[in-house]
Amino acid sequence: MIALKPAKLKDFASLMQLEVLPEQKACHLPFEQAYHKRSKYDVILTLYIEQHPVGYVVIDKAFSHYATFARRHELGLKYIVLDKSYQKKGHGRRAINKLLVYANAIDSNSDSICVTLPADDNESQQFFKALGFDEEAKLFFGKNGKERIMRHKL
Repeated sequence: MIALKPAKLKDFASLMQLEVLPEQKACHLPFEQAYHKRSKYDVILTLYIEQHPVGYVVIDKAFSHYATFARRHELGLKYIVLDKSYQKKGHGRRAINKLLVYANAIDSNSDSICVTLPADDNESQQFFKALGFDEEAKLFFGKNGKERIMRHKL
């Protein structure tokens, strides 16, 4: 069973030791960097499996205020990181499904969640598409070059 809870100081050591698959290292942001670069609008949630921290999620509550393509009251999924030993087992899928429910607790006015992906990251695109995220027809130029926009209604 997977659970999402606000990140606690007692979990930081475990979250800083998370490892990802080699092909994910280029777009991976280690927990300590995600924590130090967070804004006051970022919500950091810990992913737990059997009460053990195995990953984290960062949600941007202010996404709709600065992203030109964002919808009103839309939340932004900045990062989802799951330790490599827990990947490819359905845990990421269950974590996103929990997040879609938990998102209303983050902002009760939000009606969708948006994730942006590098245009050439087909594996992530397939992952989010399988979870019901819809891809926008247009690409945009972000900090990583061409990026896809994918949304899911809450």
